Order: sequence, then structure tokens, then C-alpha cells
Amino acid sequence: MIEYTEENGEIISISLNGEFLGSDDGESWHTPKTLLKGIKVDDLPEGVSFALCEKIPDGVIFLDSIPVFLSRVDSGRLRLSFEDGGTRKYWDGKVGFSHYMETKKAIVEERQKEDGDITLDSYDDDGAYIFMHFSTEIKHDTCEEAIQISEQIANEIEGATGLRIGVEMFKVSEVENEKEFTLRVVLPILRKLGFVNVKYNHGKREYGKDLVFSPLTKFDEVEHWAAQVKFGDIRGGAGAEIDEIFSQIEDAFKMPFYDLYTKTRVRPSKVCVIISGKFTENAIEKICEKIESHSMRNNVLFIDGARIDSLSEKFRRK
Repeated sequence: MIEYTEENGEIISISLNGEFLGSDDGESWHTPKTLLKGIKVDDLPEGVSFALCEKIPDGVIFLDSIPVFLSRVDSGRLRLSFEDGGTRKYWDGKVGFSHYMETKKAIVEERQKEDGDITLDSYDDDGAYIFMHFSTEIKHDTCEEAIQISEQIANEIEGATGLRIGVEMFKVSEVENEKEFTLRVVLPILRKLGFVNVKYNHGKREYGKDLVFSPLTKFDEVEHWAAQVKFGDIRGGAGAEIDEIFSQIEDAFKMPFYDLYTKTRVRPSKVCVIISGKFTENAIEKICEKIESHSMRNNVLFIDGARIDSLSEKFRRK
């Protein structure tokens, strides 16, 4: 539930689910992401900027690596603004700060040109500080969905920057969970491999499709692929785990999904099982034994962490 108080046409206080937000200027309001749970986009006041953060314990604001500002621009439509940058003085990265930020700027510009889903708004370098602003407009029903999109974009940009620079950023061994593995390692690699329409689809209604993406065939036709992503090993000796993977493969093929680009419901022609670890104890063979359809079996790809690291290293050398 969102409540706000206006005075002389200006909002002077905002509370989300009973908790009041703080603001330094009366325009941007510090907002822990968890407070937006259950909030509809159309319930937000227009023109108000919500500065997303992880938490605010004892007044200390914990920001994401790339701060994001959320604001409603129309019915069901939000603007996500990303504010990235910092100072050379406190930079302790593996490469120079200028090189890092220039590379990230190039990633944003390329994505703007190729996918058109984000826009580079500004890039300023005064010799000491570098700041870059980029943004996107999306249409969603709930703020939770918008936050998921913002995290996907920020993590993809970070992951793609690491690949481009060629330093050891976001290797499989350096991520801590499935979400990080998906967004910071797998998604940037899919884009580098030339797949388009790459979308993170994780949630209660993903039906075996954590990721959906499209290759262009030699006949200039778009295929639809899907991937189920797992963190860790898949063991052939774990019957419940094998059954779950098999069920997700079946769901991925059977359940259509809505393609935002063609505006139609489509089914994937191939399904990938991508894991950060290893397939052990004949896990692949045991999964395939459960797939009765030969056409379905021939269109399932199994990709382990070693293959992902190999692809990542290949792109680092380029």
C-alpha cells in the first residue's frame, strides 16, 4: 500500500506498506526494494523518483553497484534510470577506471543500437570523476517486475563489460548463486555468441524457461530457444533432481511463451540445460532416457561450467 501527502501541489511525504521514505531533496525518495512488494505501477504518483536500494539499517543506505531510479511516466509505464560512475581516487579495480567506464559506455551504446531497449543519456569525465546515465522505459503491472528488469539490465551490463575488458571478472567460480551465474555470466555470453531477444524469465510462471533467446538461421529466420539454468552439479544418482530437470525440459517445449518482439505466443525449438558445475554419474544419459520423443531428445543441449568458462575465456582474449 502506498500513501503520500501533498502540500501546494508537491509531495512532502511518502510511505510504502506503512514505512515512511526519506528524501534529500523532496524529488528522489530512498526506497528499499522489499517495500515495493505488492505495489502496482499505476498506484505510484507520476513524476516521483524512487531511488532503489537494498536496505537502510539505522539510516545507512546500501546501494546496488549501479544505482537505479524508478519513476512512473504513464499508465502501467515506468522509466528506469541508471546512474553509474565514481572517482578515480578510490578506484581499486583490476584495470584503470577510465578504461573500465569507457568500455561500459561502449557496451551501452552497442546495446542501444542493436537492441534499442536502453538509451545512453549522458557521459561526463572531468578528469577526476566519471558519471554515466542510461535509461529504459518499460510497461509492467507491478513494481516487482520492474525491479527484476532493472537488476537484469545492470547485471548484464556489468557482465558484458568484464568480458570485453578481458580481466577475470565474473568467472563461474566467482559467482555465489544461480541468479548471479545467470545474469553476470550466462547472459553476456549469449549476447556475445550472437543471440538476440535475450530475456531473463525467472519466476513462478517460467515453465522450464529461465532464459529465452533467439538465433538467426542461415535462411534469415528467427528460431526460439530456451534455457534452464542451475547452480552447482547435476548428479545422475539423485533421482528427484533428474526428474525435476526432465519435467522442466518437457514444460519448456510444451508451454508457449509470449515473445515481446513478434507479439505472438511461440514455442522453443531447442532447450539448453546450463549448469555452473558438472554433470556427474551419467546424469545426461539418465535425463535423455526419460525423453521418449526422439525429436525432443535431439533438440536438448547440455552445457556445463567448464564449457561456460571456456567460452568466457575465448571472449576475454578477443
